[in-house]
Amino acid sequence: MYSRIDPLVLTFEVGVDDYLATLAAKHAGLERAIQEEAGRPAPDGLSLTDLKRRKLKVKDEIARLRTEAAGGNRRSGVQSRR
Repeated sequence: MYSRIDPLVLTFEVGVDDYLATLAAKHAGLERAIQEEAGRPAPDGLSLTDLKRRKLKVKDEIARLRTEAAGGNRRSGVQSRR
Protein backbone atom coordinates (compact mmCIF):
# COMPACT_ATOMS: atom_id res chain seq x y z
CA MET A 1 0.00 0.00 0.00
CA TYR A 2 0.99 3.59 -0.21
CA SER A 3 0.95 6.05 2.60
CA ARG A 4 -1.18 9.16 2.69
CA ILE A 5 1.09 12.11 3.33
CA ASP A 6 -0.24 15.62 3.80
CA PRO A 7 0.63 17.56 0.59
CA LEU A 8 1.86 20.52 2.66
CA VAL A 9 4.33 18.27 4.43
CA LEU A 10 5.30 16.78 1.06
CA THR A 11 6.21 20.19 -0.33
CA PHE A 12 8.86 20.67 2.30
CA GLU A 13 10.11 17.16 3.00
CA VAL A 14 9.91 15.15 -0.19
CA GLY A 15 8.43 17.37 -2.87
CA VAL A 16 5.23 16.67 -4.73
CA ASP A 17 7.03 15.92 -7.98
CA ASP A 18 9.25 13.32 -6.34
CA TYR A 19 6.27 11.70 -4.65
CA LEU A 20 4.33 11.66 -7.94
CA ALA A 21 7.31 10.03 -9.66
CA THR A 22 7.41 7.39 -6.92
CA LEU A 23 3.68 6.74 -7.32
CA ALA A 24 4.04 6.53 -11.11
CA ALA A 25 6.82 3.95 -10.72
CA LYS A 26 4.66 1.96 -8.30
CA HIS A 27 1.74 2.14 -10.78
CA ALA A 28 3.98 0.83 -13.58
CA GLY A 29 5.26 -1.99 -11.35
CA LEU A 30 1.72 -3.03 -10.52
CA GLU A 31 0.84 -3.01 -14.23
CA ARG A 32 3.80 -5.32 -14.92
CA ALA A 33 2.69 -7.62 -12.10
CA ILE A 34 -0.85 -7.69 -13.54
CA GLN A 35 0.45 -8.55 -17.00
CA GLU A 36 2.70 -11.25 -15.58
CA GLU A 37 -0.11 -12.84 -13.56
CA ALA A 38 -2.58 -12.60 -16.46
CA GLY A 39 -0.04 -14.25 -18.77
CA ARG A 40 0.25 -17.38 -16.63
CA PRO A 41 -1.44 -20.56 -17.86
CA ALA A 42 -3.81 -20.48 -14.86
CA PRO A 43 -3.91 -16.91 -13.48
CA ASP A 44 -4.98 -16.46 -9.87
CA GLY A 45 -8.17 -14.41 -10.02
CA LEU A 46 -7.89 -13.20 -6.42
CA SER A 47 -4.33 -12.06 -6.97
CA LEU A 48 -5.31 -10.24 -10.15
CA THR A 49 -8.19 -8.52 -8.39
CA ASP A 50 -5.92 -7.40 -5.56
CA LEU A 51 -3.27 -6.09 -7.95
CA LYS A 52 -5.87 -4.17 -9.96
CA ARG A 53 -7.39 -2.71 -6.80
CA ARG A 54 -3.96 -1.56 -5.59
CA LYS A 55 -3.15 -0.08 -9.00
CA LEU A 56 -6.43 1.86 -9.00
CA LYS A 57 -5.70 3.27 -5.53
CA VAL A 58 -2.31 4.49 -6.72
CA LYS A 59 -3.93 6.02 -9.82
CA ASP A 60 -6.51 7.78 -7.63
CA GLU A 61 -3.77 9.16 -5.38
CA ILE A 62 -1.85 10.46 -8.41
CA ALA A 63 -4.99 12.17 -9.74
CA ARG A 64 -5.78 13.67 -6.31
CA LEU A 65 -2.28 15.11 -5.93
CA ARG A 66 -2.27 16.52 -9.46
CA THR A 67 -5.65 18.14 -8.89
CA GLU A 68 -4.52 19.68 -5.61
CA ALA A 69 -1.24 20.84 -7.15
CA ALA A 70 -3.17 22.52 -9.97
CA GLY A 71 -5.24 24.43 -7.45
CA GLY A 72 -8.34 22.39 -8.13
CA ASN A 73 -8.92 21.52 -4.51
CA ARG A 74 -12.56 22.58 -4.84
CA ARG A 75 -15.31 20.17 -3.92
CA SER A 76 -17.62 19.29 -6.77
CA GLY A 77 -20.20 17.30 -4.90
CA VAL A 78 -17.87 14.31 -4.59
CA GLN A 79 -16.58 13.54 -1.15
CA SER A 80 -12.88 13.10 -0.58
CA ARG A 81 -11.66 9.62 0.41
CA ARG A 82 -9.61 10.88 3.33
